[in-house]
Amino acid sequence: MSRNYCTIHEFIEQVDLTYKGLGLPTLYGVLSILANKSVFFIAGAGQGKTRVIKTIPELPDTFVSNWDSFTLEGLSINVGTVKDTHLVWKVEEFGTLSKYHRRIFLDIVPKIISDGQYYHITKRLWIEIVNCKLDLLIAIQPLLYSELCRTESRWESMAVDRFSKFVLLNPLREDTKDIQINPKLPIITQNAALGNVDLSRVELLFSDQISKGRKFLYARDYVTALTRFIGETKVTQKHADLFYKMFYPYLQTFNWLQYSKDLEASVEIQAGQMKLFTEIGSYNDGVTKRTLADNFKVSERNVEKYAQGLLEKGLIRKDTGQGRGKQTKYYLSEELEGFFKQYPDV
Repeated sequence: MSRNYCTIHEFIEQVDLTYKGLGLPTLYGVLSILANKSVFFIAGAGQGKTRVIKTIPELPDTFVSNWDSFTLEGLSINVGTVKDTHLVWKVEEFGTLSKYHRRIFLDIVPKIISDGQYYHITKRLWIEIVNCKLDLLIAIQPLLYSELCRTESRWESMAVDRFSKFVLLNPLREDTKDIQINPKLPIITQNAALGNVDLSRVELLFSDQISKGRKFLYARDYVTALTRFIGETKVTQKHADLFYKMFYPYLQTFNWLQYSKDLEASVEIQAGQMKLFTEIGSYNDGVTKRTLADNFKVSERNVEKYAQGLLEKGLIRKDTGQGRGKQTKYYLSEELEGFFKQYPDV
């Protein structure tokens, strides 16, 4: 008789058999729900972030909704009246929401996340969200994320305080497929007690992603979620170390690609560098400067400009080639390449 559960490795493998390299990102989405945290999956077009959102399975005792537009009418129809419910809202590509839909989204979502409730009752619409938890899984491209941080103060506040940011790298990707899979979940424990655990390395992953007062809470809740996913009831050092080992390349990258022009300006991401970085990170054996220029419809000099910043941060390396006809190629750093060579047995 077949088992009705799986191990953590089997969960990752279920995804990787169809979408190689997306098993760990999918696991991060599941852990985000267990930790009651929202997450942005950030990458350029065609790099798998929408597929990750689609593949994250529905967890027990959650109410999942998918949004490609966001209106009060839609909220009334799809959610209506809910009480004491764990809501999970998926946005498979935030760029599909119009500016009008984004404004409504920013009016409503922060209230639900912070207060657990939202009311809008008229003769035509009835929305009553009472004492609910809300997690958002949002796929977004670097340029749009940067633009919203720059132009929408409510977005910046929500992003800084309420979301982790997962930069999707996948040099293991193979031919594009469109197959919907629903990975089997392990037996997840209800609770896990925190033992004497040093969470400092995990805190570092979130230190530049969210406000300082929340980084310990994020580290604690994500490591606890991993412990529960494994089916254990006490958080130990091995769980903290495993979380760091599995996810540091995706989370730490975001921290390195942030900047602020001055003390009065918003913190933004270096969108051009992130766009280039996730593109380089989608090739298993490096990519030529010419190919990158062709992909982005820009000059090779423009590619060089943004690549230089990534080289200075140690995120990529460069091979100028030798001899006639050789082309400049860019690769992920040796550390990141080493991570993906061991994937998923990290």
